[in-house]
Amino acid sequence: MRPEPAPRSPESTALELLGVGLRSRAETVAELAGLAVRDEDEVRRDLAWLEAERFVEVRGDRVGYTAPEEVIADVVRRRAGDLGAEMLRHLADLAEVVGQLPALARDWDTGGGGSQHLDVEVFHGPEAVVDLWHVRQGRRPARRTDVVLPDASRLYVADPVMQAVWHQAGRGTDSRIRVIASISDAIHPDAQQRVTEELDGGLQLRLLDRPPGWFWITDEETVALPLVWGEAWPTSVIAVRSRAVAGMAGWIFERLWERAVAARSPESGWDQLLTLMDSGATLEAASRALGISERTGRRRISEAMDHFRVGSLFELGVAWGAARRS
Repeated sequence: MRPEPAPRSPESTALELLGVGLRSRAETVAELAGLAVRDEDEVRRDLAWLEAERFVEVRGDRVGYTAPEEVIADVVRRRAGDLGAEMLRHLADLAEVVGQLPALARDWDTGGGGSQHLDVEVFHGPEAVVDLWHVRQGRRPARRTDVVLPDASRLYVADPVMQAVWHQAGRGTDSRIRVIASISDAIHPDAQQRVTEELDGGLQLRLLDRPPGWFWITDEETVALPLVWGEAWPTSVIAVRSRAVAGMAGWIFERLWERAVAARSPESGWDQLLTLMDSGATLEAASRALGISERTGRRRISEAMDHFRVGSLFELGVAWGAARRS
């Protein structure tokens, strides 16, 4: 049973008006209102929204138009980029501050007569990411682990011993492992068996088109970060046990988790599909990440267009985005 069509949003009517203007290049408000067969006051209200979004420029009664592709790129940067840029800035700042902790710990140790108060550990080498987690896990098993993994290519084939430890960490009362990975890793042919094994093992996996950088948090008190921010698979990593530092990293993880989409969720509707496409994935990649065929993906896009009563993917993106913000 199809859902009831959603009421027309102000953005949809404004974009319809823009379509009339772009086709006709109407030069005045009155001319545009006549061509759109709409009241001039209503047209002015829609033009005000279009001008705020930089689609048009209104000077008195004159209307000028901007190339849509330029405006769309700008809208995407302003609406989607702000949060992403803020997260990246927070993470980079956090990595820089945490990177100072070994020296600060030594200074504290010197000034405090040998009393070490900061639990800081640094690992180097191509397997630093894996080594650090397993050393910390062997010393004090974590109940809850959250990981952002922008590059999982080294993990497509599992080490059975390491994987057993990994799965054990996610079992038991109040235990869980959540991973945010990239769409490209999730749909890579060589990764399919590993993805199946992890999901069967109880891991919660969500996807983003481009996760911002590697880090993990355990039990809301320990955070691990690369010493050089931006490496997809860091070769130097630091772990610090600090609820304050882990709290900030945890807040960022939760925001990313909210934006990410569950892997292999074929029962999900078009909202999940549009979320992945909004993050930059193609229809084919988004469909495969959800475990559905591209044909099914196209059908869900068609259902979404019917729901929002729009006739193009661009209009769908605007209407869907407006509905999510409301």
